[in-house]
Amino acid sequence: MRTGIVVLSAVASLIAGSSGARAETFACPAQVESDTTSGGLPQSFKFRYVSFFDGDPADLVDLAPDDGPDAKKLEQRWEFTRTPGRPIVMICRYHGTDMTVRRDVPLEIEECRLDGLMNDKGEVQGSPTLTCK
Repeated sequence: MRTGIVVLSAVASLIAGSSGARAETFACPAQVESDTTSGGLPQSFKFRYVSFFDGDPADLVDLAPDDGPDAKKLEQRWEFTRTPGRPIVMICRYHGTDMTVRRDVPLEIEECRLDGLMNDKGEVQGSPTLTCK
């Protein structure tokens, strides 16, 4: 299994729908695929979690979310206050791999929410929903 950060540019964002002009959706890819194979077939990994950083993630300025009240639900919200000259960087994380996707958060995005389910051990279950606006 390959490790590292897969870099996607903002222009590679998902476009909602196929007809007409629609607003761009800013989110993590639903899954990533490894370039190494298991039994001759590529492996796919589903979205698990997201982290946001003020500036380069190597600087370790991880932005803490506001958490919802229910421990069995994943309800997190980030409201972005930007530091001049520093981007907000999103790191998407996936089940079963340490592969990640890195994207700069566009200036027009003011907040993101992550909603999903947690198990009794506090681990994310399935693929939560990330909504940014």
